[in-house]
Amino acid sequence: MRINKFILIAFMISGMTALIYEVVWSRPLQLIFGSTIYAASTILTTFLAGFSLGAYLLRNIADNSKNPLRLFGLIELGIGLYGIIILGLFKILPSIYLPITDISGIQFIQFLLLFLVIIIPATLFGATWPVVNRIYVRFEKTGRDIGRLYSCNSFGSFLGPLAAGFVLIPLLGIKTTSIFTACLNLSIGIIIVLYSIKKRGEYGF
Repeated sequence: MRINKFILIAFMISGMTALIYEVVWSRPLQLIFGSTIYAASTILTTFLAGFSLGAYLLRNIADNSKNPLRLFGLIELGIGLYGIIILGLFKILPSIYLPITDISGIQFIQFLLLFLVIIIPATLFGATWPVVNRIYVRFEKTGRDIGRLYSCNSFGSFLGPLAAGFVLIPLLGIKTTSIFTACLNLSIGIIIVLYSIKKRGEYGF
């Protein structure tokens, strides 16, 4: 039962980090592409598209995985690593985007660049859903278990922008907040992977 509670907490933190990233990454991206409703809408659209894509792509892999717990940990590690890598991408983007601002169809290029930068972590976040469902949900208690997962993840999503906008960014700044959030994902991933190796397929349900 202890691992059940940890999965709920980990999934809540994962949902929280997703929305922290969305707030944190929006700032430097809007400085590059312009603080417009178009840029903000593109960021939100890409996150939602990635959530859907990740859940779709991992649906069968999650069901057939012999160790979904380890898979969840690896996904969190991937998210955390990208949370650090993207800081380097923010430095490269201006050299790509600024020289072509006068080109016709710049809005499409803007959308494409934003999409390519954000789609990878957004897809990984979406992939957590079928994997965590595979770990946590028991067939005879489907409604209860899925409700708990959705509730915890949604609560984390509520905490994310609240923490980012009112606590983390004012205290730590954009770069340190991104690194701190990445460390949360990396910590979750490491703990889960180590636990999955230790138990060798026994999840403690």
